[in-house]
Amino acid sequence: MKYLKNLTVFALAVLFIASCDDSYKKAESGLEYKFYVQNEGDNPNVGDFITLDMIYGTDDTVLFDSKKIPGGLTFPLDSSYFEGDLFEGIMMMTRGDSASFRMSADSFYLIVAGAPELPPFIPPGSIMTFEVKLRDFVSQEQKEIEDIEALEAKRLEAEVEYAAYIEANNITVEPLESGLIFIEEKKGSGAQPKAEDMVSVNLTVKLLDGTKIFSTEDRGEPFEYQYGQSFDTKGLEEGVGMLRKGGKATLIVPQQIAYGAESKGQMIPAYSTIVYEVELVSMRSKEAFDKERLAQQAQQQAMVDQRRNAEKAERDNYIQANGITVAPTASGLYYIETEKGTGEQAMVGKTVNVHYTGRLLDGTVFDSSVEKGQPISFRLGAGQMIKGWDEAIALMNVGGKATLVIPSELAYKSQDKGTIPPYSTLVFDVELISIEEAQ
Repeated sequence: MKYLKNLTVFALAVLFIASCDDSYKKAESGLEYKFYVQNEGDNPNVGDFITLDMIYGTDDTVLFDSKKIPGGLTFPLDSSYFEGDLFEGIMMMTRGDSASFRMSADSFYLIVAGAPELPPFIPPGSIMTFEVKLRDFVSQEQKEIEDIEALEAKRLEAEVEYAAYIEANNITVEPLESGLIFIEEKKGSGAQPKAEDMVSVNLTVKLLDGTKIFSTEDRGEPFEYQYGQSFDTKGLEEGVGMLRKGGKATLIVPQQIAYGAESKGQMIPAYSTIVYEVELVSMRSKEAFDKERLAQQAQQQAMVDQRRNAEKAERDNYIQANGITVAPTASGLYYIETEKGTGEQAMVGKTVNVHYTGRLLDGTVFDSSVEKGQPISFRLGAGQMIKGWDEAIALMNVGGKATLVIPSELAYKSQDKGTIPPYSTLVFDVELISIEEAQ
């Protein structure tokens, strides 16, 4: 996948890019370029890993600045997407060069970045300027060698940290054959877990420097999982298997039975030793767990079925109690116009701006753009909103207001939306603020 296809672009600041003068040269491909510093040396080739500083944007707006990336921006150099693109310009540079390149914003976003359309803040036909300083580049083979060397250095560093931790904490317990250090804090009772048992544990996970990765204390309840199913690391599995119900232990799990050379996001570097504080709260058979889960699922389904069966009666009671006399549309939507709009009528494909307050039948407000002070914008008829909204807003003119009573069939059906239970009829007070032309 091309590197820049995944590059997220946000407006970071407003800055004039002094790049619109006539000192740019033009290559046969059409690429406009201007060198500030140009050295002698080799040029990068397709597949090389390049490291550079880059700022790009339009004439008055910076859209990306790599100074926020420690060590600069590093990625494999792609072949050109088309004649005269940025990658062609980078292949003209050598180490230490600084240059400016200009290209069409349409080409950058639609071809290089692979976007379906131009961002709203980029006018069609705009010119983008790329200010680039090439720090360094290496071949793919050399990059692999450097990565291996860096990984080996990290492994040796991790061994030193491990030894220092053992000494500083006066740990005298001998490692097991696997390398696990099992320090029993409290002896439990009963049998030890066996394969496929469901074990419930209190667990705190840390690095040697004390950085906390995870703790069941933060979630307020123990964590249950199936023993023997490679829940986390081999060291944790071995340590939990040595506990009995009520038992507690500290497990020092060296990298070879933790994650090894693999890093886990930014929290757990390669070759990390993991320290677990673990308590075996309880355990039960897989059969008992499955039986309870099935019972819970049946109970939840019964509640859902009850709501589905009760929805129509609750909606009919609401209609009667609120004196609603309009007939529902063929789909079941109740559209009660409270103020007729005098502006443009909403049409499918156009972007509409709508203020709303959403309630359940019992009056509970679950969302409101009025309270947020910002109307919602969406393209009408594009499936971006629930069906009831697309149908109702298409009946309105700008300035109009209405109350919508929307059956769950036109809303979220059986989905549980937290504040909106399954099979909920929804009531919205809406106002059509404005309409934008289709893009």
